[in-house]
Amino acid sequence: MELAVDNAALNANAAADDLGAAAKLQGSQDASGNLSADGLRILFAVDSRFPAVGGAEAQSLKLATRLRESGATVEFVTPRVGKEQPLEDEHLGFPIRRIDYPHVKWLGSLVLMANFRRFLIAEQGRHDILHVHITHLLAAAAGFARKHSGVRVITKISGFYEFEGGVLDKSRRFHPLNALLRFGLRRVDLVQTISEQTREKLVAAGIAPSRILFVPNGIDTRLSLPRRSSDGVFRIGFCGRLREVKGIDVLLKAVTKVLERRPDLPLSVSIAGDGTSGPALRKLCTELGLDERVEWLGMIDDTWSFLGSVDAYVQPSWAEGLPNSVMEAMLASRAVIATDIGGNSDLVSDGENGLLFAPGDADALSQHIESLIDCDVLRQRMADAGRKTIEQRYSMDSVIDQLVDAYRG
Repeated sequence: MELAVDNAALNANAAADDLGAAAKLQGSQDASGNLSADGLRILFAVDSRFPAVGGAEAQSLKLATRLRESGATVEFVTPRVGKEQPLEDEHLGFPIRRIDYPHVKWLGSLVLMANFRRFLIAEQGRHDILHVHITHLLAAAAGFARKHSGVRVITKISGFYEFEGGVLDKSRRFHPLNALLRFGLRRVDLVQTISEQTREKLVAAGIAPSRILFVPNGIDTRLSLPRRSSDGVFRIGFCGRLREVKGIDVLLKAVTKVLERRPDLPLSVSIAGDGTSGPALRKLCTELGLDERVEWLGMIDDTWSFLGSVDAYVQPSWAEGLPNSVMEAMLASRAVIATDIGGNSDLVSDGENGLLFAPGDADALSQHIESLIDCDVLRQRMADAGRKTIEQRYSMDSVIDQLVDAYRG
């Protein structure tokens, strides 16, 4: 998908730009010994509606905030998903530019890629690194632009999407658009993976290990523990998109099984988030007789306060990248129950800092819920171990150091 470009015009100042970039990209450390991002000019590309509350979108904002605190300048670029969105915007002090395209199947994807490629070439010399969050159209377009834009490209495999219908889905390897995306992906500098299972899938997909950057999601461990005011009700929490892949129906069925055995148990569920499966899940809730037990909070701004209102957190997903919601729940010292899948199992060691169960197994989930209700000591031990895991392995400082090192090449 190479487009005609006036290379002479684009590269007129290449030598000067390279010298300036080399000066900026010399590694440095702050007084604490951490790598400093001072002087780095970073462009974050988020391939979805942005800003939004999804894990990839939220993580990009958290990273951008800490990078800015470390001395970097960060700007965002994203598709113009809705016509109500302005082409230029600002969020939390970060400039956002949106790439317009026709919302027409196939044609829209190709035009978005072409327009983003053109955008990157026009931006030549303004950024030291392009970090793409969600590997899809923008990542491939960045690969096609790599030769002429002069900016190094790191693209992040953010979650299940890339493997389920996306660029790395083996079942769609002969799909024309996916083939085009894979061709562009081969031209980026590094592919970031956030979980061990995802790294293995990338190697199986033909990505050379030398091009894989293993940096997990980070979390701000400076947050103090949220307090839980006991009202005598054991409250289970879930926070995320209401989509089939999240397995929320399994959680509702598991709660039903617990109440069938113990109908007088003071048990409730708080579900934060919204999405396409919302109406079907509310209908299922009514059919299961849980309307008085389940609270639908919709979209929330303060996940920390939400976590402070629950006793345990459940992530019943069928597929994950490295779920921010689980990381935050562990940091908040909330006992976690999660499906035994990649991403979840990177964070949770069964029986040590949480409990795991097979995807779709409502019986096993119901038993885990009861075990946490019945044993305060078990629940607290896992909660404490979970927070320690996050503090030791997923602190934002550690993640930022790894990313700055990669940004500087």
